[in-house]
Amino acid sequence: MPAVRHGDLVVTAGMTPRVDGVLTHRGQVGADVTVDEARTAAATAVANALAAALSGLDAGERLDRVVHMAVFVNAAPGFEEHTAVADGASARLQELLGDRGAASRAAVGVTSLPGGACVEVVLTCGLAPT
Repeated sequence: MPAVRHGDLVVTAGMTPRVDGVLTHRGQVGADVTVDEARTAAATAVANALAAALSGLDAGERLDRVVHMAVFVNAAPGFEEHTAVADGASARLQELLGDRGAASRAAVGVTSLPGGACVEVVLTCGLAPT
């Protein structure tokens, strides 16, 4: 499922940088993918995650804010700029949601991701009271 709702929270599945179903950035950051390319990929992935969160809302409901974001970075050995990559996702959320997009965040390095994606993003969002 792209997103699961529990009470006033919506948690998304991990979303990769796909446009029209096609993965746009593959490989390890720091080897195959630059930090700037990974920032762009993170911005695309977080937009996909936000769309998944919104798809889980009922008619008349609205997202209050993003509570937490986890950014997984497919990192080459020795890579240490995980937060710089995650900044691309944070900037995109702020662009889309303003202050409601400011969230706690984790940037985690991993050795691989599905399909060879360079990043994957998971959001936890709170719903506005009805």
